Amino acid sequence: MVKKIFLLFLFASSLLAEAVDYKVMSLLGGQDYKANQKFIQRLFSNTKAYLNKEGEPDLYKISQTLKSNGLLQLSFSSPKELEISFSIEGDPAIFMNALYDSLQAMGYYYFIAKQSLLEDSQYKFILSMNTEYAIDPVLLQEKLRDYGYEIVNIERQALTQWVYDIKEKNFQYPKAILLKNNNKSENANLNGEYWYQITQGSSLEIASKLGELWYPKVIFFDSKLKVIEVSSYEKPTKQISLRIPKTTSYIKISDVFLPASIKNGIAVTLK
Repeated sequence: MVKKIFLLFLFASSLLAEAVDYKVMSLLGGQDYKANQKFIQRLFSNTKAYLNKEGEPDLYKISQTLKSNGLLQLSFSSPKELEISFSIEGDPAIFMNALYDSLQAMGYYYFIAKQSLLEDSQYKFILSMNTEYAIDPVLLQEKLRDYGYEIVNIERQALTQWVYDIKEKNFQYPKAILLKNNNKSENANLNGEYWYQITQGSSLEIASKLGELWYPKVIFFDSKLKVIEVSSYEKPTKQISLRIPKTTSYIKISDVFLPASIKNGIAVTLK
């Protein structure tokens, strides 16, 4: 009986080691994996250290280890077309917003969507860009995690072709400042665009911080960043008061014509 349990333990350990090994190979590609196989086996000899709370391979820890040990090659010899395929379980529109924000924060500003397909509950699309570097999978995991997304699998088909499988867990918008009832929030932004999150309250008071005249534009969103209502003002003013529509979770405040006109800041009070 003891021998049988021991053999089952060895079998389970072997399966977990193979699962971690598979994630490593997916990130590196077959050629780089084979060239560094002995080093990789030493790095990941402690399989348990690379499992998550559910006992499955932890993609973030694995990719982080590969990167810190110089095994995750991302640079090209010259600028090339990079294609990244994404498959997302969740609302595609809200994910695109989070992805574009994340890519721009990483320094990628120019990219196009080449293909897109909505199939059952999955949205699949391919982004293309000309660059000298593939997207850093470690950094992208960190950025998307801030928005409530988890990258569950990454496959490097070639140095210029990558596939990402992504799952929406609990969407959040890190740009948004949480407003508290009856507390004044004063913020400045050079772009003149201000994001806020609310969990209570029925009205807002908004004023330009230095008393500048501006043309307010206030957009109310639900918890999935779908527009509920837009309030625009065609006459210049220094401050406004307005009601908050029901189901509002996020609010964007800017200027109708020139957002930079309120770059010195605004004061917002939730009532």
